[in-house]
Amino acid sequence: MGITAEYQSAFTSSFQEFFGNAKDIGWELYHLSSEPDNDFPSWLTFTIRNPLGGRAIVFRYHHLENKFYAHLKVQVIPGEENWSLDQLFHKKGYTDLDADDILSSGGEWLFHSLARHYFGIIISFCPRILEPDYFLD
Repeated sequence: MGITAEYQSAFTSSFQEFFGNAKDIGWELYHLSSEPDNDFPSWLTFTIRNPLGGRAIVFRYHHLENKFYAHLKVQVIPGEENWSLDQLFHKKGYTDLDADDILSSGGEWLFHSLARHYFGIIISFCPRILEPDYFLD
């Protein structure tokens, strides 16, 4: 299995394990990657978006740099704000680990370790992170 398929599979299967079917809860899942360079893409992303909430969570892995970023993207007028999930989780006391800690200890199941770390915190401490702030009638 290539790195792109492994990344997508890890995040998709972990998402389903923690949250169920994205269509059932009204969220959208996206997978993007850069064009392959020497058989490997330089970056990969997995995005979870609630179209009604104006928010998305984006997980991005930079293969060449071996760096991982997790952001909450919030649509504001005009534009968008990006909040680091690592900083948010540290500030709220949800975890002492961040992406660098997972990258250094993830081993063979690196992407599954990253996905389970972030989804575990979200489902435990902030499961409504993508839900809208208010509903229009």
